[in-house]
Amino acid sequence: MRSVRWFSRGVIALAVAAGVACTSPTLPLPPPAQPTVSVGSEPNTFRLKSERGAIPNALIVVVNRNELLPRDQRVEGTLADELGSWELEIVANAGDTVDISQEDGTTRSPTTTIVLK
Repeated sequence: MRSVRWFSRGVIALAVAAGVACTSPTLPLPPPAQPTVSVGSEPNTFRLKSERGAIPNALIVVVNRNELLPRDQRVEGTLADELGSWELEIVANAGDTVDISQEDGTTRSPTTTIVLK
């Protein structure tokens, strides 16, 4: 009888520990590495490229802070490949500030901010 109680207590303790582990916060997603920046293929565009600078298969979101651009031109996105590499061309002007973040599921990273030159 005593061993049954100890076993029952052990099962309850294990269930409580598992429940707490499931509700504990996950580690924060790191910001993506700063990409290389080059002139884009069209006027007023820039190409951003990062080799293994994101987590694999992350959603990369780039937001241009220039409020003079139309809203539909201020946000671009792409998916990193299985190595965390990505490339994207954005509408922007020299001097614009852009914020780059990565998302994995419902988790979003802090931004990497760069000024385009």
